[in-house]
Amino acid sequence: MDKWEKYRIFIGKNADYYITRFKKFEETQSVVSWNWAAFFFGLLWMLYRKMYVYTAIFVVFLFLFGIVLEVFHLYNNLVMLGVQIWLWVGFGVFGNYVYYTHVEKKVKDIENRFPDPQVQVAILEKEGGVSWIAPIIFFLIIFILQILTVSQMR
Repeated sequence: MDKWEKYRIFIGKNADYYITRFKKFEETQSVVSWNWAAFFFGLLWMLYRKMYVYTAIFVVFLFLFGIVLEVFHLYNNLVMLGVQIWLWVGFGVFGNYVYYTHVEKKVKDIENRFPDPQVQVAILEKEGGVSWIAPIIFFLIIFILQILTVSQMR
């Protein structure tokens, strides 16, 4: 089984879409493409695609960035709009490449840990694919935090 078939198994839903882009990354050495789901849903899309470590790193980065903006008194609606636009475009442009690096790393890790091809298939299916649970939980946590923040401001 070649790497593309392993990627296909790991990716699961919409594998053709992603593999087409992954092959283009390798052919052109470019890291740029466009992903509408990543553009519109950002962190929720990352969680849906089970990129938990990338999501955690990004959340920590955003938290620290928010602190820096607050410390330097740069936190205002115009700055936040600029940051939001930058994030939307960034996720849209680089989302596929981030997912490519995630898939590549996870598949190699599974290959190294499980030399038996039949076991690899089972693990690729289990560890890959998508999850609705993670983005829903994340959304609920953010929603509850927003409610608590608003109620604290009154």
